[in-house]
Amino acid sequence: MTWELSKKFKVLDTSGLPSFDNFQKPLERALWVLWVVKDKLKISRLKADQIAYIIVHAKEVSLSAKSITNAFKRAEGKIHTYKESTGTFYEIMKAGKDHLVAEAGEDFVNIYYFEPGKRYQSKSILANNILTGLKGELKIVDPYCDIRTLDVLSRADARDVKFLTRLENLSERNQGRFQRELQDLKTECPDMEFRNYSKSEIHDRYIISRDRLIILGYSLKDLGAKESFAIILDKKTACDIFDALVGTFNRRWKVASQL
Repeated sequence: MTWELSKKFKVLDTSGLPSFDNFQKPLERALWVLWVVKDKLKISRLKADQIAYIIVHAKEVSLSAKSITNAFKRAEGKIHTYKESTGTFYEIMKAGKDHLVAEAGEDFVNIYYFEPGKRYQSKSILANNILTGLKGELKIVDPYCDIRTLDVLSRADARDVKFLTRLENLSERNQGRFQRELQDLKTECPDMEFRNYSKSEIHDRYIISRDRLIILGYSLKDLGAKESFAIILDKKTACDIFDALVGTFNRRWKVASQL
C-alpha cells in the first residue's frame, strides 16, 4: 500500500492545497501528507513510517518516522491519534489544515479543475474540498440554480448560508418544483436562507466566506457538465474586490425577496 501511495503522490494533482515546498519542518511536511491523502485519496489516516516513506520516495526529501512521531507529540490538536494492534495511526484535523495555511506564508490562491462529463465528482470536490474548508457564514451568488444546486449544498456541513439567485431564469414549471424542494431542504438545514433578486444585473457566480472568495466558472448545478474552474483567493490577496463584492451582496440582499 505504501509503495502504491508514493507512486500516486508523484503524479497527484494537489491543487487547492498549499505547496509542499513551503514547509521545511517535520511537523508541517507530515501534516501536508496527511492532508493530501485525506482530501485527494480519501484515506483518513496513516502511520509515521508510511508518511516518511512517501516524503522520501515521492518528494525526495529525507525524513525519518521517528522525527515525525516526535513532531506529532507537540501537534496540540492538529492531529487525532489512533492506537491499534497494527500500530499508531494519525489523522489530520481542521486545526492542522489551518496551521498549514497559516505557515505557508504566501498569499492564498488555489485553483480547482472540474473535468467535463464528471458531474458527481465535481459536486463532491466542491462540497468536500472547498465548502467544508470555509469559515463562518457563506454568501453565495448564483443566478442560475435548480434542484441540483440544492443537492450540492446538502452535502456541505451545516452552516449559515445566504444564497442569492434569480428565479426568473427558471421556467414557471421548474420554479414551482425548485421552491418545493427548497422548502424540504430548509426543514433539515434551517440556517440556509434563499432570496430572489429579480433584476437581470447579476451574472457571475461566486462564494464569499469570512476570509475567502471563490469565483466559479459555472453555476453549482452545472459543475462537471463542461470544463470549468474554481479560483480560491484569500481576503488579503483580493482585498479590493472582496470588499466590493461584500458591499454589493449586502445591498442586493436587502431588497431581494425571501424564498
